[in-house]
Amino acid sequence: MAYFVWLPLTVIFFYFSLIYWRYSRTPIRPFIFRKRAEMRQTEAEAALSEPLSDDLTQDIEGFVKSVNDTNRIRYRVAALGFLIAGINAFATIFFL
Repeated sequence: MAYFVWLPLTVIFFYFSLIYWRYSRTPIRPFIFRKRAEMRQTEAEAALSEPLSDDLTQDIEGFVKSVNDTNRIRYRVAALGFLIAGINAFATIFFL
């Protein structure tokens, strides 16, 4: 009787483990600062906005990289937890 309870739980835990492992391998796409071609700026305005846009782009890229690193670790820990739960549920089928 325990077989009918623990087998679906085993499948669910292994499935979640696989899904979270895939999530850990999918990063957030990189930030691309698009410059508008329609607007014609004077050379003085272009000189002032270029360093600002470069600094902003670097800051956002750094933030996205830190979020990707954190998410990769979190999703891998979750995948490992679901894998352990799946192994435990699978072992329970045979020992109960």
